[in-house]
Amino acid sequence: MSTPDGLVSARGPRSGLRVFDPPPRSKPTKGERTRLRILEIAATLFVERGYFGVSVRDVAAAAGITNRAVYGHFKTKGHLLVEVIRWKIAERDDATDYEAVQDADSGVGLLYDPAGRDTRLLEVDAAAAARHDPDVAAGLAALYRERRVQIEQMVIDLSSDVEALAWFITTVGAGIGVREAAGIPLPKVKRMHATISAAFEGVLQDLR
Repeated sequence: MSTPDGLVSARGPRSGLRVFDPPPRSKPTKGERTRLRILEIAATLFVERGYFGVSVRDVAAAAGITNRAVYGHFKTKGHLLVEVIRWKIAERDDATDYEAVQDADSGVGLLYDPAGRDTRLLEVDAAAAARHDPDVAAGLAALYRERRVQIEQMVIDLSSDVEALAWFITTVGAGIGVREAAGIPLPKVKRMHATISAAFEGVLQDLR
């Protein structure tokens, strides 16, 4: 059931998770469809070749539009990268049944879910680019502030220090992304899940 602030309370034993329920979206305009096409193509190219191996010209050519058309929607390549990540996160949120996440343990799987791998890889590239690109640094900072608020709302009933808990969750996800980007195999799912769950429970005990 949705609440006035756009949240859905998850039900079930050991629940405590609250789900962000975005408002319905209107039919996209032609400009919005073009923007979405650019995001989709840029996401594919960035994941396949790496952010630094792709130019705005590459994106424009793949989309069948001009460089100017790309810049009509995104100020810089760095701005495009941040918006690709924002879009990928929103896309995954739309596809994830958060109401089925009844407790903290079942939510752990979302940290290494294969569906989020592309986003994690993009975030690794963005973190590297942010060291020298002010657009990427500023864009990531804004995006992560928004994401932190969403995560804090979801775990608000689990801890007295939701900021620290949200930091832990995002940090684990980022670490998994770094290993994936480096081509380092992750542990077997059962072992990885048990390890992260144990760490999560330990953090919860400290923050309750």
